[in-house]
Amino acid sequence: MTQPRRRQPEATRAQIIGAAMQTLQERGASGFTLDAVVARLPVSKGALLHHFPNKAELLRALVDEAGQKFADAVEALAAKDPHPVGRYGRAYLAATVELTMSPEEVRTSKVVLVACLLEPALADRWRSWTDRIKRDEPNDVVGADDALLQRLVADGLWLSDVFGNQAVPMEQRRVIASLMGASPLLQESQP
Repeated sequence: MTQPRRRQPEATRAQIIGAAMQTLQERGASGFTLDAVVARLPVSKGALLHHFPNKAELLRALVDEAGQKFADAVEALAAKDPHPVGRYGRAYLAATVELTMSPEEVRTSKVVLVACLLEPALADRWRSWTDRIKRDEPNDVVGADDALLQRLVADGLWLSDVFGNQAVPMEQRRVIASLMGASPLLQESQP
């Protein structure tokens, strides 16, 4: 007698999200369908719909996946910063400078960006992730301005990476981080 297969909902969910990311990367927003995602999976469409009842829910999960990854990177860097005032702004910039995206991640970032532009609820979702990492000292007005500038530089650098309009090599990224006060948070092991 064969043993019934144990369900692993978290593993299945992660597998679905991975397949959805691959589908977005290869097919873009117009080719992103639940059927295209299911075609990559060893589970049925019913299993997909159990975890994500519609395409919007699956897109929300992709935004959450990207947001969680970035927020975790920022929080890890902020925890290493010995100076509390402005630490999250510096960490936001350092995380972006250290971020080296593969071509697939660039394609996914483009699609997630477009999804956020087209669907206000997804843009709100992304904002909830970035709001989580904007916890600078509220009484430090000058520091808050510095942190805003660091975030704007980081966002511009990210958009440049996504659209490929400026090739910014790692050495130059590090100079930018240094000029903006974030260089102490950069990994020492990278050239």
